[in-house]
Amino acid sequence: MTTLTTYDAPTRKMLATVIGQALTPDQLTMAHNLMAGEKPGRPAPRAEDLLFWLRLNMPSAAERVDELLHPAE
Repeated sequence: MTTLTTYDAPTRKMLATVIGQALTPDQLTMAHNLMAGEKPGRPAPRAEDLLFWLRLNMPSAAERVDELLHPAE
């Protein structure tokens, strides 16, 4: 999976934290498992890959992430 944006380590860490706040543990596990099933043997997804996948496959979860990232919009 290729994303349009690649983040530096601090931004990736912040994004991973926000994704962890927006998704329940079950949703996060499900997303990781479904992503792993798309391409077996791939390394763990980066936070930006997960957000890209969420926008395509779990739009309501991606909206919660975006609301946390950009609360004023």
